[in-house]
Amino acid sequence: MADRFDVAQALAGASGDRAQVWEFAMEFAASWATPLSPSDGFVPTEVRRAEQRLGRWFPVALHEAYALFGRRNDLVAQHNPVLPPDELLFDPSGQLLVFRSENQGCAGWCVPLAQLSADDPPVVFFSDYLPDLAWEPFMPRLSLACTEAILSETVMSRRYGPTGRDCVATPGVLSSVEDQFEPVGLPGYPAWHSPAEPPVRWFSAVGKWLCLEPGNSGQDLVVVGRKEPDLLEVLEAIPGEWSDAGDIANRTEPEGQHDWDLPF
Repeated sequence: MADRFDVAQALAGASGDRAQVWEFAMEFAASWATPLSPSDGFVPTEVRRAEQRLGRWFPVALHEAYALFGRRNDLVAQHNPVLPPDELLFDPSGQLLVFRSENQGCAGWCVPLAQLSADDPPVVFFSDYLPDLAWEPFMPRLSLACTEAILSETVMSRRYGPTGRDCVATPGVLSSVEDQFEPVGLPGYPAWHSPAEPPVRWFSAVGKWLCLEPGNSGQDLVVVGRKEPDLLEVLEAIPGEWSDAGDIANRTEPEGQHDWDLPF
């Protein structure tokens, strides 16, 4: 039977239900990678040791995420990793628990310590592109922030390979995306490297998903397919000036100027 998994359809209705978010993660892994197994998670004692080290109890959602896919680096640690329990830390202000880091320490995704007692608390982020080590809202729930990590880390692993491309999101490109693809039910959120720009948005169809994000010339559209024919269908449907598969050597990452060294 053909795999009919669609990111938008699978995530629909999950924004208010943590159990459905984890169900989405399992379905996504089975369709786009390999199915989750019991060995893909951290055992509870590993998370408890981190709690003892930091002197704080962690939210239920963080325990559940670690247990379900915490060791699946292909899903959560391709570029800006979800930190393993023994690398969790507080930010320099001492007010945030950092659970995910930009790969050079230029940004972090965090739960305010004042909200650690919530089962599924909101997530904020800090960034070199925010003034005075400030932080801003990112996602209303930790489980959704983990879902975003899975999507964005998987896109990063594919966007420069045979099943990924990108282009500048001109008005024509944007119109084609909105007309032909279903919006994914994640709240719009700021990109760490361009927090003042329009929020990141996701769209999908079976075997395909698309990300609108801030770029060097306005917005960029990043497209990945589960297989190469899926990608080619998107390229035919959207009239963009698409990157070439061999462009990876010429790509550069945004660089920040952080004032501290994070230990990862």
